[in-house]
Formats: sequence, structure tokens, C-alpha cells
Amino acid sequence: MSRRADSMGDSSCYDEMPLSLLLFRYLWPFWLFKDATRGDRMTRAAAYRHNRSMRIYLPGYMVRWVFGSAFAFALVQAFSKGASEAASWDVFTLLSVMSAIAFVCSLCVLLLTGYIYLYLERHDR
Repeated sequence: MSRRADSMGDSSCYDEMPLSLLLFRYLWPFWLFKDATRGDRMTRAAAYRHNRSMRIYLPGYMVRWVFGSAFAFALVQAFSKGASEAASWDVFTLLSVMSAIAFVCSLCVLLLTGYIYLYLERHDR
């Protein structure tokens, strides 16, 4: 009982963060990395070592973006079936287009994350 009471007294840094920042950190992998192009040689080397040590978190982010891409693609398929074949724009056509844009953007983030992971995995520098 005392162990649980002690753990309940400690507040996590995530408890005090706004929801928007939590979602940002949950979905956006690039906040983990430092800019390795600025500073003197030692600063750049330290930033690159930091980035290499943070690469282990990228597969988890890639899984999240794969599921997000699959969900966006499923929305595109569902809304395109509901869209009419007429020349006018209805709500399902607009929803299908917005879902397709979300799908393409999530694929871009997924491919960029995969490239960064492979680059940091292969290049010791």
C-alpha cells in the first residue's frame, strides 16, 4: 500500500502537458532529434551521436504511421463508394479527397522516417 501511495504522489511530466503536445509527441518522431548541421565540429558530433542513440524509437513511430496510413486508405475507399458518379461535388467526394490527402501525407512521413532510420543505422560517421 505504501508503494502505491508513493507512486501516486509522484506526478509524471506527461500529466501536466496539454493534450496537443502529447499528440504531437506521440505522432511526430522528429522532435527527438537535434540539428547536426550547426555548431562547431564537436557540437555536430555530439548531436549526431544523440540522433544515433534516439533512432531506436523510430520503428515504433513507423508502426503508428502505418496504422494511420491504413486508416486513411480505408476512409478513402469507404467515402469513394459513397460518392456519387455525378459531375457535382457532394460531401462524400470531399471527404474522400481529404482522406486521400491525409493518406499521402502519412506516407510521406512514413517514408522519411524509414529513410532516417536506415541512414542512422548504417552510417557511423
